[in-house]
Amino acid sequence: MYSKNLLVAVCYATFAVLFCLPVSAQNDNQAWTAVFTNGAIDKNGKALFWFDGHARFSEDASRLGVSIIRPGFGYKVNQQLSLWAGYARVVNRADGRADIKENRIWQQATYTIASGNWGILSGRTRFEFRFLNTGSETGYRLRQFFRWRKPLNERWTATAWNETFIALNDTDFGARAGLDQNRFFAGLRWRAFNNVSLEGGYLLNNINGAAGNPSNNNVSISLIAPF
Repeated sequence: MYSKNLLVAVCYATFAVLFCLPVSAQNDNQAWTAVFTNGAIDKNGKALFWFDGHARFSEDASRLGVSIIRPGFGYKVNQQLSLWAGYARVVNRADGRADIKENRIWQQATYTIASGNWGILSGRTRFEFRFLNTGSETGYRLRQFFRWRKPLNERWTATAWNETFIALNDTDFGARAGLDQNRFFAGLRWRAFNNVSLEGGYLLNNINGAAGNPSNNNVSISLIAPF
C-alpha cells in the first residue's frame, strides 16, 4: 500500500510541476507514453526479440503528436553485449499540416559499462537510416544513450538516462549535420509483479536547429515487460 501511495504522489507532483511551467511559442508541455519488451526467443538465450511502441501527446498533451512502432531482432554476444537490427515506423502529426511519415532501418549495440554499490551504468549505441515522405534523400543519424539505475528496495529503482542525437548528413527533408537533439530523463521505476514494471518521471527534450531551438518539458510514463 505504501509503495502504491508513493507512486501516485510522485505522478501527481510531476504533473503539477510540469503543467505550471510557462509555455512560449517555442516550448511545449507534453506527455510521452511507451511500452517496451525484449527477451530471448530460443532455448539457448542467444536469439533475441525487441519491440517498443510510443504515443507522444503534444500541445499541452492535448493531442497525439508522434506515434512509433519499432520491432527488431538481436544476438546476445555475452552477458555484457548484445547486437540488434530492426525497423521503425514513425508518424509525426503536425497540427494543420499533412502527416510526416518516416521509415527507419536501425542497428544498435546494447552493453553494460560498470556496476557497483552506486548502481549500474549501461549504454546503447544506435545508427539509423531515415526515409521520410517529405524528401527523397536518406538521412543518417547516430544516437548515444546512457542509463544509470540503482535499486532502492525490492520494488523501487531510481533511474536517470541521457540520449544525444547526431545527424551525420544534410538532407532535403530538413536534417542538418551536427547535433540534432538531446533527451534527459530522471524518475523512478516501480516493479508491479514478476518482470513487469512502470517507469515514470520528467523528461527534458532540447531540439537543435528547429525554430527557436525549443525545449519540451515532458511527463514520461513507460510500461516495461521483458520476457
